[in-house]
Amino acid sequence: MSIFTKDAGRILDIQETEAMKGAYRKRKVEVGLKADEYVQSEFFGIEQVQRLLNLPGCVGLRIHQAKRWEDANGRPSEAGEGQLIPRVLLTGVDAKGKDIPILDDKSGLKDMPAGAGSMRALGDGPVCPPHCKN
Repeated sequence: MSIFTKDAGRILDIQETEAMKGAYRKRKVEVGLKADEYVQSEFFGIEQVQRLLNLPGCVGLRIHQAKRWEDANGRPSEAGEGQLIPRVLLTGVDAKGKDIPILDDKSGLKDMPAGAGSMRALGDGPVCPPHCKN
């Protein structure tokens, strides 16, 4: 039986959730960072998440840990310019545990196999800080 089902994961209670977030924040403080100097979370809108969930065969989402060089305004920059910022990427996943390609407008063109999609991911959500209220 596959572990990649629509029921994978569990809802955590507030104590466990706060302990996990607290351990993360504590480690950042221990290495000398202030609360506004590291990414605490990233937001994604329901329409974009639903787009992934609506992919044929999708049973859930995979959250990929990632990093990218960004300028002070959060825009991608060349390696070594700006800061290396932690980000997450979301992909739809099928029951076999494989990321699902997102079909784009170029699929089925003369030089591409029919049904070809590109492996893309949902990313670039607003990060906290500075875009958060809590």
